[in-house]
Amino acid sequence: MADYVFFSVAFSFADTGTVMPSFVGMMTDSKPIIGLVGTIFAGAWLIPQLGAATVLNRQQRKKPALMAAVYSGRPLFFILAALIWAGLTRHPEVMLTVFFTLIGVFSVLDGIASVAWFDILARAVPVTRRGRLLGVSQLLSGVLGVVIARLVEIILVHPALPFPSNYALLFALAAVAFIPSAVALALLKEPEEELVNQERLSLREQLKELVTLWRGDPTFRQLMASRWLTGLMDLSVSFYVLHAVTLFGISQGRLLAARTVGSIVASLGLGWLSDRRGPLPVIRVGSLTALGSPLLAMGLHLFVSPTLPQAEWIYLAVYFLLGFTLNSRMLGHFNYVLEMAPEGKRPLYIGLSSTLTGVLVPASFLGGVLLQVTSYPVLFGITAACIVGGVVASFKLRRSVE
Repeated sequence: MADYVFFSVAFSFADTGTVMPSFVGMMTDSKPIIGLVGTIFAGAWLIPQLGAATVLNRQQRKKPALMAAVYSGRPLFFILAALIWAGLTRHPEVMLTVFFTLIGVFSVLDGIASVAWFDILARAVPVTRRGRLLGVSQLLSGVLGVVIARLVEIILVHPALPFPSNYALLFALAAVAFIPSAVALALLKEPEEELVNQERLSLREQLKELVTLWRGDPTFRQLMASRWLTGLMDLSVSFYVLHAVTLFGISQGRLLAARTVGSIVASLGLGWLSDRRGPLPVIRVGSLTALGSPLLAMGLHLFVSPTLPQAEWIYLAVYFLLGFTLNSRMLGHFNYVLEMAPEGKRPLYIGLSSTLTGVLVPASFLGGVLLQVTSYPVLFGITAACIVGGVVASFKLRRSVE
């Protein structure tokens, strides 16, 4: 819980949906480049997991790999903050190259760590208590996130912290928050692994196993269809902040606070729901809330004047639903995979699921291209249409454990 909470605190300071895109937006007007934040972050996190899972599936202890990735990746935020403070933003092309490289390397290492993390979680916490643990962790993260959102707002507009010092401070605070998270993981006692798969799979065998799983398990296919279609919400996620700030003059801090409140509400309800009904209802609720964000943003653009007070409240609702949806993924999709995976093959299932989710990697970049050549309403409308397919797919899923 301590690891989860402080990790979340770190990303409240360096939020991938508000702080990072706006930082990139200070150095370029290119929507596709701004969209690369989500693309690189997701792609670098998801794609290496199949290889990591293949290696970890043959190891009895997963914690050494987890800690090696943690110790290598999290200090990169200190480096990023130091480079910004040193004035690298005076050279935007170089700064953007360094920025994307650092967050990419961090995401690769964190993706490797996550395979071990989920496996240890599944062995340490039974499914009937997992929802409670994650729900309480998300609740605490959300409460702290509300405070941090206000602090982020102050830092970004404070006259004593002009650009780029304001962003340097935010990334430095994120790096500091990672420290107690890493300490908590270092103190964690890993449960013994009862079944160990010592077989080394070649790339061809990995692909064969993926094909076998895909063809032989209709539930897994339906799960991935729901995840892919709902995940196309990422087409718009990086651009809500630009839309809200440039057209409606809403501060990033208020948007981050609204998203945090949404995550708190999700934590209060979804942890309880997951423990009593399993992850399937959580997946369905999350797909419905995912649909709400682009629909509200599109309606706001088309039918509400930016000068009306109601405009800000509607946009806060967009971010409230976004926070709710993002919190549903851990308790929904990931928990469903942990339930359906056979004992001894859980890392492989986690890796396969994550690698297949890598199909969504270009979504943020493609959203930027789409916005560049069309408009906000078109982008939001296409996003909503894709999510509708995800809602339908989620209601075709069956319980993973009867």
